[in-house]
Amino acid sequence: MSFLDSRTRSAPAGFGQPLKRQEDPRLLTGRGRFSDDVNLPGQAHACFVRSPHAHARIRAIAAAAARAMPGVLAVLTGRDAEADGLVPMPHRPVPTNPNEFPLGGREGSPIFVSPCPVLPSDRARFAGEAVAMVIAESAAAAADAAERVVVDYEPLPCVTATREAIEPGAPALWEDLGGNVCVDSIA
Repeated sequence: MSFLDSRTRSAPAGFGQPLKRQEDPRLLTGRGRFSDDVNLPGQAHACFVRSPHAHARIRAIAAAAARAMPGVLAVLTGRDAEADGLVPMPHRPVPTNPNEFPLGGREGSPIFVSPCPVLPSDRARFAGEAVAMVIAESAAAAADAAERVVVDYEPLPCVTATREAIEPGAPALWEDLGGNVCVDSIA
C-alpha cells in the first residue's frame, strides 16, 4: 500500500473532493463577520513583542516604560509565565494513526519533541517568535506600549539553509538534541 493510499483510506468520506463554498456570498458582499469585529464590554487587547533574530539569548526584558503607559493593563514575559507555574503547552506532532508514515529518531531512538512555552524565557529560536505580550484597554495602546518594551538580545549563531543544518558543527537550536535532526523517516 502506498503512502498516499494509506492516507486516503484512513480519511473520512469526501477527502480530496471539491466542496461547494458556502461563505462566498456573505464575504463578497461585505457581510462577513470575524472575531476581530466582535467587541465586548471590558475587553482587553494584546500586542506581541517579537524577536528580530533567528536565534538569540534573551538577556533581559525592560518593560517598566510600557507598563507605565496609559491604558496598559499588563506586560507579560516568559519569566512571568514560569513564575505563575505555566508549563510548556503539550503537543504531539507525531501521527498516531497506524496508516500514517512511520517516524522516529536517528537509529530508531524516540523523536525529539521540543518544548512549546507560552513565551520563551531564555532564548528566541526563530525570527518573529513572541517574547513578550502587552495587554491594554485598546489595540492602539497595546501597540504603542509594545514599542516601548526593550529586549536585550545576545544573537547566537543560526542556520539559514536547510542543508547547512545537518552539517557537522552546525549551530544547534536545541542543546538537548545534539544536532538539528529531530525526526527521520523509518520507512
